[in-house]
Amino acid sequence: MANVTVSPGRAGPVDITIQLETMEEKPLTAKAVSVTLSDAKAGKRLQAVQAEHSFDDSWHVRIPNLAAGRWMLGLGISIADSDTFSVESPILIK
Repeated sequence: MANVTVSPGRAGPVDITIQLETMEEKPLTAKAVSVTLSDAKAGKRLQAVQAEHSFDDSWHVRIPNLAAGRWMLGLGISIADSDTFSVESPILIK
């Protein structure tokens, strides 16, 4: 599971915080996390950004200028060299 917070949730610069958890809701250790954002309706796809790992076991990304609209947020999560998975979820930026 991934708990994702997008702040402030409106157009402009946004901070994305990601906390990874196992199915038992325990912290999940990852080697790397990347974030992609795409807007299929407008035909936009931002280049993947590598998240930075912080001391509290969360991952952080700052997007300097995100336009308003419905975006698909994708996470590329690498647990080990041969164990990588992806998750996607829609988000709304006002």
